[in-house]
Amino acid sequence: MAGNHHHLIDIAPDANMGTAPGTTDGGAAPVGGDGGNEKKWLRKLTSATVNTVVLRDLISRTPMLWYLGERSGTIFRPCARRERVEALHAVRAVAIGPFHRGDRGLPFSEDAKLPFMRYLQDQCGLDVDGYVAVLCRERDRLRDEFSGDGADAAAAGTLDDEKKFLEMLLLDCCFVLVVSMMLSKTGTGDDADSVARAASINRDYFILHMAVAQHADDIKLDMLVLENQVPFAAVKLLAASCPGLRLRHSVEELVLGCFDDICSKRLRRAGDATAAASEFHHVLHLFHWSRVPKDKYCVLSTPRKLLKIKKESERLFPCAMELRRSAVWFRQASSSSCGDLDMRFWRHPASPVAVMSVPCFHVHEYSAAVLHNLVAFEKHFYWAHGACVTTHVARMEGLVRCPRDAAMLRKRGILASTRSTDADLVALFRELGDETVGARLPDEYGEMLDAVARHRGRRVSDWCGGFVLHFFPSPWVAVSLAAAVALIFVPSMLQTVYTMLGYFKSS
Repeated sequence: MAGNHHHLIDIAPDANMGTAPGTTDGGAAPVGGDGGNEKKWLRKLTSATVNTVVLRDLISRTPMLWYLGERSGTIFRPCARRERVEALHAVRAVAIGPFHRGDRGLPFSEDAKLPFMRYLQDQCGLDVDGYVAVLCRERDRLRDEFSGDGADAAAAGTLDDEKKFLEMLLLDCCFVLVVSMMLSKTGTGDDADSVARAASINRDYFILHMAVAQHADDIKLDMLVLENQVPFAAVKLLAASCPGLRLRHSVEELVLGCFDDICSKRLRRAGDATAAASEFHHVLHLFHWSRVPKDKYCVLSTPRKLLKIKKESERLFPCAMELRRSAVWFRQASSSSCGDLDMRFWRHPASPVAVMSVPCFHVHEYSAAVLHNLVAFEKHFYWAHGACVTTHVARMEGLVRCPRDAAMLRKRGILASTRSTDADLVALFRELGDETVGARLPDEYGEMLDAVARHRGRRVSDWCGGFVLHFFPSPWVAVSLAAAVALIFVPSMLQTVYTMLGYFKSS
């Protein structure tokens, strides 16, 4: 745990325990004893301080116990197994927090964050001294949000040194808040206030705006890297320390407005009633919350019920072509109701055909990095925030196993990508699927697997799917057949009708 080394273990000898039993203060210790030192091991075992430290360490290594409030850090450096995964955690423009502070060549260095603090001072009336005093009072709680596991010497030095820690929080929170004000589509203040503020911006602030605009895309992605975070509570404290900052909505909604053009699409808004009682750990947590369906894909503390599928090979999600051979029709679902990370499967008992409804999933150049960080977040906090992204990635990995699967899903409008080939899409989901190995998945995943397996076990479904694939491999075949039937039968039927009409007229 990140804060364990800040606790001092007091095992000093008690005044009443300085002598061995059966002796006076000046008496000699029994044979084999060493005076007061002989009971140190016992005092250590019975020490309340030692017991507290041990319990905190136990809780930090047991995720299900983090609900007790003594959880470990939520901002940490994930362990990378491959070079490709390590690249997905690299920052492009700015280091936020302690873990990337030593990276060189970034457009926004530590000194480059100073103008952002001056911006809040001049434009929003930031009380720097008051804000630092608040941070100082909350430093232990904020420090516990960072995990020291895997941290290098520079990161550990920043977390241990109070001055460096407070300076990091001050500059990084100023950067996050000002960038959110510049890039968010939500906006701040009313029109008159915005005009007055724009009129007061001088040459220095114009340069600041242009620098942020030039690196806007990279900054957004850096704010979604799991280890590149600061506690969101510190950002909210900063906003409260700016009396001139007039927000149309909450700080959460201001930050979420920066990512409205980042896929997947937003499903929940920070103005919801549930968000008022939510305490977000960092920006990635807020982004994850806004993209996943409510009250779905939760992983309970009790083990998930065993799948009814007996064959181990059937536990993997079947690919798109296999489902098509089993008369499963793919339909593009609207993402407005269930979001981009939800899919459904249903069938009627009397029908040999089943329907899988999947929202269109847009794959961009940044999709791998965003999805990987969301999966890494869920891997460590599935017990509290569900496993929606992990479940969707596991399903998509099963559906897209070869270029033919990707091509078919493109035609159905389920996959969309302008720069990725079918083979690239297969490689993308295969790499992401490797991160889901061993992850705990919710009941929705197992229930869909059960339903798909039962459908594929029906002979009539296999016969129907095989018939359609053999005789109607393409929609154009059905159209051509219908046109041929029309060309053959329609003229004959018209000739028959005209003959009958001529007969009735003559009679």
